[in-house]
Amino acid sequence: MNHKHLLAGVAAAAVMAAGNAYAAAHASVEDQIKANSAAIDALSKEVEALKAGGGEIQKGVKGVNLKISGHVNRAVALFSDANGATDITYVDNDASSTRVRWDADTTTSGGLTIGTRLEMEMESNSSVAVNGQAANNNAGGDAFAARHAYVFIKGGFGTLTTGQQGEATEGILHNSFNFASLADINPEHTNGSAIVGGGFLVFGDGGRQDSIRYDTPQFGGFQAAVSARDNGEVTVAGRYSGKVAGLGVLAGVGYEENFGNQIVSASAGINFGVIALNGAMAVQMNEGAGVEDDAAWYVGLAHRGNYSDMGATSLGVDFSNNNGQRNNGINNSSIGIGIVQGMAPGADAYASLRHFFGGDAQDGAQAAMVGMRVTF
Repeated sequence: MNHKHLLAGVAAAAVMAAGNAYAAAHASVEDQIKANSAAIDALSKEVEALKAGGGEIQKGVKGVNLKISGHVNRAVALFSDANGATDITYVDNDASSTRVRWDADTTTSGGLTIGTRLEMEMESNSSVAVNGQAANNNAGGDAFAARHAYVFIKGGFGTLTTGQQGEATEGILHNSFNFASLADINPEHTNGSAIVGGGFLVFGDGGRQDSIRYDTPQFGGFQAAVSARDNGEVTVAGRYSGKVAGLGVLAGVGYEENFGNQIVSASAGINFGVIALNGAMAVQMNEGAGVEDDAAWYVGLAHRGNYSDMGATSLGVDFSNNNGQRNNGINNSSIGIGIVQGMAPGADAYASLRHFFGGDAQDGAQAAMVGMRVTF
């Protein structure tokens, strides 16, 4: 056989084999691309179905923003009364009780915001209920109660809210720079109040009621609010937040009725930078012949600084005086000191010490607490 013819035949066979291999490989790649495209298309359809609220599992409503938050606040408390009796108990710090909340909102085509808040509180052995006697601690039980359950509509006109909510005067005694409020350095002392027969400034700070409320927009740092309960009683308040002569200023004043008795309450704070000066007062004008008015006042100093890589350090000291409470003879005074230390994002440790001087209806007492709040 001619060698030239032989070489030509081998070359032709090789070309044909290579062509067949290329065609097979090309077909395999096309098949794989088609399979991948089909899988991606199916996955895209599933994603679109979930966005549209289809499928077996649904998460909320499309177009509604939902935020879940809250905190757990636990502490070890020590009580000592004038008779020398002491008790250690484990409490939920009522200065910022354990709770969880759901906030949701959506926007109308006209730009209005419509939303709701559902907030539940769970206090196991509340610090406001324990009385320093082990047999009577956990008086508050494991309460699971609604703090807020309301709906609102908000726009350029302000905010209109209805449902279980804070009245217009809720927090009116806390318009100040109480940096160590978590450590019970605030106008409404909760730690150990049961061991002296009552708290301080427990009137004048509104409350949470089923009501309707209107809040105006802010005008130069000023804002007003009015609310009405289902029994017809009306509560009004005004607040200011801003700077005056370069100093931070918080202030608020409120008026409400309490079973026919008129209450005027107010608070204010000035932040000088290094230190803040805070004050609050409440007067209840009781009706009836021979019934004295109730009154209470509070002053405090607070400081916040960064002295640790862990977080901010807040210090506070205060003095409060209660000259009567609904004509039941409570006229106690107290002095307290507290510290709050940031430990990590969302985590704060605190410690407090308070001395009750005693009054006509109470003996002197001491209350101390060490604890931690973790937020989420």
